[in-house]
Amino acid sequence: MAQSIGLPALVEATNQIGIGALSLVGVHHFAALWPETEYLADRGLVGIACTAYMPSVAPAGSKEALFGTNPLSFAWPRPGHDPVVYDMATASMAMGDVQIAARDGREVPLGTGLDENGQLTTDPAAIAKGVLLPFGGYKGSAIALMVELLAAGMTGEQFSFEARETDNKDGGPPRGGEMIIGLSPAVIAGDGWQDHVEGFMQKMTAIDGVRMPGARRHKNRLNKGPRQINTALIETINSLL
Repeated sequence: MAQSIGLPALVEATNQIGIGALSLVGVHHFAALWPETEYLADRGLVGIACTAYMPSVAPAGSKEALFGTNPLSFAWPRPGHDPVVYDMATASMAMGDVQIAARDGREVPLGTGLDENGQLTTDPAAIAKGVLLPFGGYKGSAIALMVELLAAGMTGEQFSFEARETDNKDGGPPRGGEMIIGLSPAVIAGDGWQDHVEGFMQKMTAIDGVRMPGARRHKNRLNKGPRQINTALIETINSLL
C-alpha cells in the first residue's frame, strides 16, 4: 500500500524538480527491490532503492555480524528499449542463495562467509550458522554501511542490529525502512540525454561477452514455455497444503 501510494507521488515530484526521495517506514520488506526502481525507469526516471535487514554480514576486518545483506537496486530508463535494472545484495552472496546451496548440497566460493568459529569455509550450512562477508572486502562493506545509513539513518527506522533486538521471533521479516530515490535525466541532463546515453549503451553492448543488467529477466518474461522447479520445493509446498 505504501508503495502504491508513494511511488506515483515520487514520480510526480521528481518530474517537477528533477530529484525526489520516498522514505518508507514500518515496512516488512522480504522480496526483490527491482520492482520499485523499474517502476521509475518505465516512467523515464532513474531509480535507486535500498533496505536493511537482520544482521548477518560482518563488516570488513571483523567476524561479528552487524550489517544485513542490505540489497541495493538501480534502474536507468532507455526509451524504446528495456531499462537497465539490477538488484544485488551487498553481501558476497544473498542468504537465500546460501540456503539454497545448502539444500542442494553445493559448496559456495571461498570468501562467501565464515563458520561459527570465524573460519573461512565453502560449506553453506556452516556459513548459515556463522556469518556472511561483504562482497569485495572493504568496498562492499562501505556500500553496506551506506545502505544502513540511507535505509535506517535517513528514514529514522531500525538499523539491522536494532531489528534483531526488537524482532518478535515469528520467523517473518523484521520491521524496517526503505529509501527510494528518483532522478530525472530530462530535468538534470536536459534535452538530448537519450541519444547521449544510448550511444554509450551501444558502445557497451558491442563489446563481446557483455550482457546488460536486467536483460535476462526481461527475456525470461517473454518465455511462456515450461519451467523447471526444484523437486524439494514442490514437496515442501505439498506438505503445507
